[in-house]
Amino acid sequence: MTLLKFTPRAAIGLLVTVLISACSSGDNQFRGTPDASDVSAVVATRASDFSSGAVSLINAETLTGQNNLAPTTSDIRVRAASEQFFVIERFDSNTVKRFDLDMPNTPNLTASTQDPDDTAQSNPADLLMVSPTKGYLLRYGSGTVWIVNPSATTEAGFKTGEIDLSHYDADGVPEMITGVIDRGLLFIAMQRLENFASVKSGYVAVIDIGSDEEVDTGNNPDLPGIELPLQSPTGLIIDPASLDLLAIGSGGFDGSFTPVFEGGIARIDTGTFTAELLLDDGSAESAPFGQFGELVAISGTQAYFTAGEPFAAQTLYRFDPTTDADPVAVDGFIDQELGALAVDPLNRLWVARADTEAPGISLLDVSGGGETVMGSRINTSLIPINIDFAVLPDIND
Repeated sequence: MTLLKFTPRAAIGLLVTVLISACSSGDNQFRGTPDASDVSAVVATRASDFSSGAVSLINAETLTGQNNLAPTTSDIRVRAASEQFFVIERFDSNTVKRFDLDMPNTPNLTASTQDPDDTAQSNPADLLMVSPTKGYLLRYGSGTVWIVNPSATTEAGFKTGEIDLSHYDADGVPEMITGVIDRGLLFIAMQRLENFASVKSGYVAVIDIGSDEEVDTGNNPDLPGIELPLQSPTGLIIDPASLDLLAIGSGGFDGSFTPVFEGGIARIDTGTFTAELLLDDGSAESAPFGQFGELVAISGTQAYFTAGEPFAAQTLYRFDPTTDADPVAVDGFIDQELGALAVDPLNRLWVARADTEAPGISLLDVSGGGETVMGSRINTSLIPINIDFAVLPDIND
């Protein structure tokens, strides 16, 4: 394995010839503000009994759309890019499908995420796109990230390379779960579980997207990445006001699926490649929030997270990542069945409602530092589990 040595923040721009920014966890970055009519929310949904899944497309202006598109299994994730979206079919499917927005039931590419010599399920977790012809497929059940061509016309042309991250866990599978691309670097969060139990701190690998080589941050002689002050990371986003990242972790579970309170929210300094804990989830005896769930940022001083009892009611909190002020529970979103959070290109907050009787999405205007409900319950038919956004035309061109 070839490692690039740590370079100071001021020199990061030398790693690549262009500045590219892309995010995960529904947190999208755009060079400008499009019209709402040009934005479509692409929503992964599942049946309440986990028997099936589908996609909903919602117009960001009218807040209406189409449900039960591209029917599939329940364990899915969606990613959007310009006039297309991708459905990542995870455990037991191990497939990526690409669709045009105007033909949302007919895939124009279907590609397996298994290598010929894979002996276990790759269980793809996310797809991060650098450009129309380059992206990274995170494979939760594997030790290698795939380098892919999102515009491939054949399955054979989809995978173009790979990056080995097996050194982050003794079993060779570091459970890569989410990532973000910023200023020429790919950051990949890994859970490093042992038999599904959370026993070690999470880690973030740093990849130069120009060379596809891992950056040695210089913090640990044994592991080149960034150690997180939390376990079982689940989200990684860009702080809009700085050069930092924010990571959220649930803490995970022990071998008997009892919650482990070693989670919280951390700030990653991308200049020093170090991390510090901002919010702690407490302990089993005293957990002020419960286990942490989703995380998004509106600005450098206004961010939101969900937390609560595992597999039960959640609360939406507003907090300022730059201060020690206590998070504020958002009225109307306390002890509710909540799911995914996402920020659209118009800087509005989308909150998934996981109510089995009335699933949907609430849309909030958060421009004034508080919250105003614009859409109380946008119908998605099935339970929404992840949200991304497609923009027409693609204003990034």
